[in-house]
Amino acid sequence: MTTASEDLVHGLRRYDLWGRIAFMEIKRRYRRTVIGPFWSTVSLAILIAIMGTVGTGLWKQHPSEYIPFLASGMMVWLMISTMITESCSLFINSQHLFSRIRMDYSILAYALMWRNLLGFFHNLAIYLLVVVIFVPGLFNVSILWIFPGLLVIALNSVWVALLLGTACVRFRDVQQLIITILQISLFVTPVFWPPQLLTGMTKYLFVDFNPLSSFIDVIRAPLLGKSPMLSSYAIILAVTVLGWLATFHLFSRFRKRIAFWV
Repeated sequence: MTTASEDLVHGLRRYDLWGRIAFMEIKRRYRRTVIGPFWSTVSLAILIAIMGTVGTGLWKQHPSEYIPFLASGMMVWLMISTMITESCSLFINSQHLFSRIRMDYSILAYALMWRNLLGFFHNLAIYLLVVVIFVPGLFNVSILWIFPGLLVIALNSVWVALLLGTACVRFRDVQQLIITILQISLFVTPVFWPPQLLTGMTKYLFVDFNPLSSFIDVIRAPLLGKSPMLSSYAIILAVTVLGWLATFHLFSRFRKRIAFWV
């Protein structure tokens, strides 16, 4: 009988399988479209253009500062929020896969992670266009920090997928709760509003000790030519350790019941 740790290790080794599953899911979603997954990029570009126009006046920001800030933040938020949302239906929507063949459940989590990383790189084209238009020469050696940032997001996306996937397949109301929390989090996380506008306790609550703000910072800062804050990595480290411990305990205990719950 496969254990939870064996599931995680064996699933990671099957990169050929979860890579193919990720590609097939992207292909399925955009079947019969002309530009395929770049529709997501077009939608993001329209959102950035509209929010950028409003935000520059609302927050009294210069376009050359605010538009790159907004674009980089929205890119990372879209990736993270999509990972969390799709995690809720990880096992529910993939029943046709593990009900027919014997496979490690973690393969589905790795496929979700890889699919959304590919989506991020697609959307990166919009940010490059923003930089060319508003701040040519923005990038410097700090851009290299984007790689450890993506690594920690990928590492956390796997435990989030397994944790929420297991919880939501057992209690379907959890999915609606997560969606509601994400909708609220968008407004209390510095995605489209500059964090320096807050002071005092609200800054500590919604910026300094907001895990979502930390995950955004480790990607946004390099894209803006800066180094991420050390406090962001400290918070992410704590979230990663606690998240994996909780997920491994839950996954070890209920892994065998997932097929029956679906």
